[in-house]
Parts: sequence; C-alpha cells; structure tokens
Amino acid sequence: MNEIWRSSSTLNLYKTQDGYPIERKVIDASGRLGSLYDASTDNLIDSHSVQAFESKVPRTRSICRVFSGDSSRDLTSFLKDVDFDDAIRQSICLQMVTPRGISRFIEYNYSVNENTRFLHYSYRARKEWLEVTAHKTDRIVAAPLTSTQATHMITKIVWGFEILCIIQIPKNHSVDLIDQLLYKICDQLNHNRITITNKSNNLYLTNQLQNITVYGPETCIDQSNISLLTILNRIKNWQKDSNNHQPLVYTMQPLRWLYNGSQFHVPCSFPKPDNSHTAQIEIVIHRINRQMKNLKEIFENLPINMSSTTLDQRSKTFQQKRRFMLDSYDHLQERLRLALADIRRHRFESVALDDILGDQRYECLCDSEMKKFLSQVQQLLNKSISIEKLKNDEIEYRNALDINPNQEISSTIVDIDVILKRTYSREKENFILWYSSDRLKREEENRYQQIYQELTWERQHLEQQIKIVYIDFTDVTERLEDFIFVRSPLVEVSTNDRDPTTDTVRILSPSKEPFPKPKPTEINVLLMGETDVGKSTFINYLKFKSFQHAEQGEPVSFCNTVCNHFDKFAAKIDTVDLNENFDQSVTQQCKSHVFVLNHGLSLRFIDTPGIDDIQRNNQDVNTIDKILNYINNFSHLNAICLFLKPNISELNAFFRFCVKPLLTYLIPNGNDNIIFCFTYTRSTFSTRDHTDRSFRKMLDDEQLYNISVKKENTFYFDNESFLNVDEYRQQECINSWDASVAESVRLLTYIEQCKPLNLETLLSLHRVALDISMLARPLMETMRLIIYNWKLSEANLLINHMILNSYPIDNDMCTNCAEITFVELGPLWLTQYQPTLLNSNENQHRRCLTNKKHVLIESTVTYEFVPLPAGLEKERWQSSFYNFIFKCDRLLHFLRQQELSNHDDPFQPILERYLEEEQQILQMCNLKSDMNRRVHEVLESITQIRQENSKKLYQLNESLSLNQVYQIINEFITIPTVRKQIDSIKTSRRLKMAKQECIIPKDSINNIIFTSFIDSHR
Repeated sequence: MNEIWRSSSTLNLYKTQDGYPIERKVIDASGRLGSLYDASTDNLIDSHSVQAFESKVPRTRSICRVFSGDSSRDLTSFLKDVDFDDAIRQSICLQMVTPRGISRFIEYNYSVNENTRFLHYSYRARKEWLEVTAHKTDRIVAAPLTSTQATHMITKIVWGFEILCIIQIPKNHSVDLIDQLLYKICDQLNHNRITITNKSNNLYLTNQLQNITVYGPETCIDQSNISLLTILNRIKNWQKDSNNHQPLVYTMQPLRWLYNGSQFHVPCSFPKPDNSHTAQIEIVIHRINRQMKNLKEIFENLPINMSSTTLDQRSKTFQQKRRFMLDSYDHLQERLRLALADIRRHRFESVALDDILGDQRYECLCDSEMKKFLSQVQQLLNKSISIEKLKNDEIEYRNALDINPNQEISSTIVDIDVILKRTYSREKENFILWYSSDRLKREEENRYQQIYQELTWERQHLEQQIKIVYIDFTDVTERLEDFIFVRSPLVEVSTNDRDPTTDTVRILSPSKEPFPKPKPTEINVLLMGETDVGKSTFINYLKFKSFQHAEQGEPVSFCNTVCNHFDKFAAKIDTVDLNENFDQSVTQQCKSHVFVLNHGLSLRFIDTPGIDDIQRNNQDVNTIDKILNYINNFSHLNAICLFLKPNISELNAFFRFCVKPLLTYLIPNGNDNIIFCFTYTRSTFSTRDHTDRSFRKMLDDEQLYNISVKKENTFYFDNESFLNVDEYRQQECINSWDASVAESVRLLTYIEQCKPLNLETLLSLHRVALDISMLARPLMETMRLIIYNWKLSEANLLINHMILNSYPIDNDMCTNCAEITFVELGPLWLTQYQPTLLNSNENQHRRCLTNKKHVLIESTVTYEFVPLPAGLEKERWQSSFYNFIFKCDRLLHFLRQQELSNHDDPFQPILERYLEEEQQILQMCNLKSDMNRRVHEVLESITQIRQENSKKLYQLNESLSLNQVYQIINEFITIPTVRKQIDSIKTSRRLKMAKQECIIPKDSINNIIFTSFIDSHR
C-alpha cells in the first residue's frame, strides 16, 4: 500500500460523521446487522444479529444488464461485470472465500466466446441499517468480549435476490435476433415489465435458447439448467415472496471507529485499485489457472499405455512434474493468501507480493516454463494419436530408443539399423520397415502422406501378407535426414538371396539409402491443341501394340481419310459417343483416360476439345474456360502437353487463343510443366532444326520468353500414315505406329521428372474470373433469398423464414433446355428447373442454340419454410440486400479493371432471367397475395442500384489485389446458403467428370513398350 495514502487515512479516521464504510458484494449470505466481518480475508466471523433501526424500499429496485462473452478472458474477470470489486475478486481468485450464489459461475465448465451472452438480473427488495456513531456503538450492539479476528461490523444490508444466466447462442440462429430479444427482455426487466409471452415470435426464440446455465440463491434456483422462459415467469413470484430474499450487499464500518479499546486499534484498509502489485495477483493466477486447465485436459486424454517403454517412462515423468507443479501452485496460493491479508492489515507493504511471485521455488509456474511443458505434453498426446492411427491401419509402432536395450550407451542410426535388420531377417513373413521422425513428418508432410497411402494400399492389395513397422527416430540424438525404407523381398526367397555368412534375408534397400521421393498417386497430364491435331490418336499409342490392334479393339476416336480423297471418317468404336461430333473436333468435351498402373499409381490423360484454328470466335474462348474449369477439379497437374502441327504460320493464332489464357491461369508456376508435341511430322523430319528455330522465334514474338523449348521437352509424332489407310500402306502404318509409341514412352519418362503443379494454391487473374463465374448463380440465388425473407418480414411473417436447398445434377443443363415448373410456397410462387427427360440418350443441352440467351444450371435449388431465422448472421434483410449487391459489384469492378470478364457481367444474365421468371409468374399464376409483385419491384430496382454502385466504385477508383478479392470471395463462401450451392456445383462437376472418364485397366493394355514403362513402377 502507498504509505502516504495510508497515513492520511489513519489521521482522518475520527473526523468523519459517517465513518469509513466499505461495501462488499455478498458471498456468504448468513450475515446480519451487527455481524462481525474480517475484511482482510473477506469472511464472516459470526452471525450476530440485532434489530434494525431503519428500513426503506430502494428507489431503483430492478437492475438488469446483458453483456457478451470473450474467449480471451478468464472467467473470474467477468466478476467485475456483475459488481464484484477488486478486493473481493482477489479474495475469490486466491480461494480465500468459497463462491456461492451467482459467484459460482466461475465454475462454469463450458467455453465462453463471442456467441456467449450473460444476462444478470438483480432485484432489491429493501434496505435496512443501524444508526451508529463513532465510539458509541456499544449502546446498540455490545462490543466483542474477547479478542477477535474481525475488522468490521455489518451496519447496512441491501436485501433481494439476483440471478445470472449464461446463454450459448445456437450456431444455426441469428446472433442479431437473439441479441435484440435479450436486450428487449433486459429493458422490460429494468422497468419491471415482463411481457415476453405476448408475442409468438419472441416466445419461439426464447424457447430456442436451450443451452442455458443459471446461477443464483438456492431458495430460487433449484437446478442450474432451467429454461430462460421459466426464469422469466417466476421472477414476479420471487419478488413477492420475502423468503426468497437474501443479503445482496453488506456495508460495514471498522471496529476501531465503532468502539473504544486497544484491541480494535489495528487498522485494516485496502490498496488502491490501481496498485500494480495487487493487480498482478489476478493476472498471474488467471494465467496459471488457464494453463493448469489445459494441462488437465491433455492428461485426461493421454492413454495409460503408450506401446513404448520410452514413451511410457516419459508419460510417468510428465505426471510427476505435473504433481510437483500442482503442489507448488498450492504453496504459492497459500503464501499469497497470507501476504494479502497481512497487507490489508498494514503488516506488510504490497511490494512483498512481487517477492513471492519472483521466488525461485515457483520457477516451474512461470509463463515460459508452463508453455514449454504444455508443448511437450501436447506433443506426447499428438504422438499417442498418431500411434493409434497406425494401429487402426495395422501398422506396428516402435520407438527407436526401445530397439537397443542398453540405455546407458547412446545409439546411432546405424546401430539401430543393424539390430532391426538382424531381428526382422528372422521373420517368416514379408516386412517393410519405415524409418521416420516427427521432424520429417512435419517438414515433409505431403511426402509422409503419400508414403503412408502407398504402404497401406500395398498391404491391403497384395496377395502375400506383409508386415509394416513404423520406426520412430524422433528421440534419437542423431538426426535422421530423410525417410528410409527397408523391405524384405515380396516373393519367395531363393538360396541366392541368402547371405552365406549370416543366413539372413537379403535386404533390398540398404540402411543408408533414403526412401525415394514417392510418386504421386495420380499423374495428371493435360492434352491441348488445335482441331484434328491428333491428341486422341496419341492416347491410342499407349493402349495398343499396333494400328491393327487399335482397329480391332476399342480405340479412342481419331479421324482418318480414305485413299487420296481425304474424306474424314472415325476409327472403329463399338458405341457412339454423344460427346463427339466428327464435323468438328474429335473430342467435344473434356474427357479423362485413366491408365491404371502398379501400386495405386494411375496415369490420367485429360483429352480436351480442339481449338478451331480457322473460325476464331467466342466459342474458342468458351472452350478454354471449359478446359480450365475442368482442370480446376484436380489437386495438381504434372504436365501440359501442347499438340502442334509443324506449320509455323498457323501457330500464332493457336497461342493467342489457347496458350496465353492457359499461362495467365498457371503463371508463374507452370512454365516448367509445358511440353511441346509436334504431329504430322514425317514431311518435316529433315527440317526439324528449322522448325525449332522458327518456333522459338514465334514464342519470342509473342513475348513468351520464359517458356523453355529444348530437346528434352519437345517430341515428334507421325500421324500422316493414318490419313490414307489402305492395304498397300500397311507396313508404313506399322513402322509409324512403333516410332510414335517409342516417342510416347520417352514423353512419359520426361513427365515423371516434372514437379507437380499444385492447382489448389494457385492465385492468378484467370482463376479469379473462373471462381467468380462459378459463384455468380449461388450469389444471385442467395440475394433472391434475402429479397424473399425481406418481403416476408415486411408482411409480419417473421416466425417463418425461407431457406434454400441445393442438389447436384449429373448432366449439362441451362435455363433454355431445362424443364420449368412453377410451384406455390406459402404466399409466393417460385420457379424450379429440372432436367428434361428425352427418349434417347442425347444430351439435351446440345440442342441449345449458341445464339440464344441462357444461363447455365450446375445445381438445382428448392425452397422451404422453416421456423428458424435464416440468412446472414451479421446483418438483417434490407441492409443485407444492399450490402450483398455492393460486394458483388466490387468483384465485377475488379473484372472490368483487369479486362477478364468474357461476358462483361456474370451476374446480369441471371438477374435478367429472374425478372423474366417473375413476369411469367405474374402473367400465368393465380396469385393470392402481392408477394411476387413486391419481389418483382425489387428485382427491377437492382439495375439502378448497380449503376449507382458502379459509379461509386469508379469514383473511389478501388484497386483490389488478388488476396483482397479472395477475401471477398471467402466471405461469400462462409455464408451457409452460398456454401451449400458451391458444394453442390462441385459435386455436379465431379459427377459429370465421372461420366466422361474412361478407365483402362493394366490387363487391357496390349502395348509391350508401355507395359515395360508400367513395370518400372514396381
């Protein structure tokens, strides 16, 4: 305590008529007027009671407040929000008093965060007090006859009751609506009016608040989980029944002011609220309590048996250390309790608290030490979870330190490796030893997961039983630099495979040979080129041994000409592929051909529609967008193969319309993955150098300097033999086929060396445009839902709200070719789209004329009424509508600045279609209300609103970065209505991809050269 402040207080002790009262929020409600109180420890000394001299009703009787939770605060810090002063909070914090009544909320066992609300209600029934005078109180209340620890006497009591409700707002409810309800209840309680049951919607919302814990006097609260509505209905009875009333606030006078006598001259006062020494107590105790709670949760989840002697011993060591920390904490709190009482009785200065907190005996409780210990225990818990996962996948776990029983000698990796090989070479069953560590697992997470998947796949699919053992080198002093993979032969071991000196199984992988970087489970290769360049023909090179086999089997489509007439025809295919139109490109849709290789590895060729090198129009731009949307469904690409004819004069257009959009999508990461495949190259075999130089010059002219063109990534194929197929050129076809197959395998070998391009982390201008295009309809559907609910709330239908359901579809569909139905839902008529059922297998979307305006439908939506608040959580309907449109227009403004929007405005066609739908409804349906008319009016107003937004954004000259654009996109995606539509669209795309996927099993591949390539993956 500040010595000057304390001295002046002592000098003035007898100069006041009112004494030196202190107030305490009541913890122990057994005190009465005349009861003695030890203010240094905040405890009642006795329950003496005398008749009150005065009593009256307080002017303000009902006090109610609502405040929000905060995950960054300790529970005891909320005591301040319900009028517990610094001194009593410190006493509670140091467990000098036992919490009772509403103060028991510090024992609340659930998380308190931004969706937590506290509703505190206090009712003051009456005040009663004693008229006391300095040194003359013995005329009213006799002084204590014996020595006492008491410092004060209770001279005034405020009676009543108070309750505290901790409310968790359900995730599927609007926070704004709940807050409005709680503040309305609070206002009513402050004015002693409770009319919650008068309005059905408020009643409904109140009933929805089920996750409530209530604290208060035992006379009122018989169980902590009663509903808020029950509390509100009982308040009137509690107010009237005095048996429910208890002391709420004690006012006390010092005994040395009330009585004469040397036994009462010991002062008792309190450090000022801004005293840094006492304030530090709460900060430290809150921090330790939080860390101790986290430790307790971790230890409760640690298994008893860790399947490792080393880890079991570590767990026991951690348990011992925790017990030591708990004992130290108890000792620290006891010292702080005694010191704080002595400071309040002026026996010590408050600076003594710093000496206690800085004592070296409590070093284990300092923040850095506890964080370090928490991290160690958390690592052990994470280890136990990993071990459990390994067990579930039938992988044995062994700690490397358990391998060598001689713990006194530090083991090296070589030592452990020798012991392991000696031990497992005696095993009869095949085995795989996987050397790893937590560091490698953390730093090489992708490789770790790939290895894990390959090993589990191998164990599940191989006929021979195999034992997989995970050897954990985390605790070995020597650093394991890379994953090591040791295995026994997976076939029966011959005598030649035995070491004559040791008679052990030959280990295929030496102990120091690191496990090779695992190949991805899927190699994805994108094939792009002009129409009829021969992409589909290339795939046939891999599947069939010869052209004769391709004609007799089921090849991928490719075009040929007959004799010298050069009339195109399709190579033999048993079934008609409706995605192919031989008047145009052989491949009309993106289509995957998946070759199944060894050990879970597959090779996917993504065959794309050809780019028309003559009729350059929006159709090619749309084709590029389709291709990019298709590859957007994959996690990675290993290579992009650009198929070209060796006619340099025609390449410029292809690069302008095909390669450049691709690079804007992949730059700067994809250039090393681009491969050039020249077809129809027989006539240019002698001029390849000239072709390469001309091609390099053309790239430079297009300012594509960073694209590498070298021998290793340039390949040549001869397709000309297939242009004129007849019996006289049979041998020529065979020779050409074999040469192209060999070049194909060389190409695959090069692709293997390419680092996969991670598509999920790409940030590019073209990808932004595609993502916004995909978002367009979900955003507009969500905006229309906002309009529906806005108009419903205007019509006082707040108890029912509309929600949107979204469903995936597995075929192409647009607003022009879909089947349209009008459905009635409450006061609204709505439009729904369903696929048209045709008698044939024809894709009805192909009937749509390209010059007819239509909106692509990638998921179907339906609406329904639910008795729950729907829509955006942070805003309400009308304001949400304007904010929502403005955010959409910010995205459009960005597209226009970058000149990336092919259709100028991805939202406008959808809005125009909505207007057409409402006009059809107004003309055709038997409307029973004006709700659709109201919706139509809002939709009509959007054009003007968006024009104003555009003008505002132009004036602001907003220039967003890619990260800022994706921040807006991510804000949209977090809206549940948008999220479920996006999920449906992605599912639809995967379903359509699956229909366009051709799986080629290994046993159906007849090409010997390609089979040898597959065998290299054993």
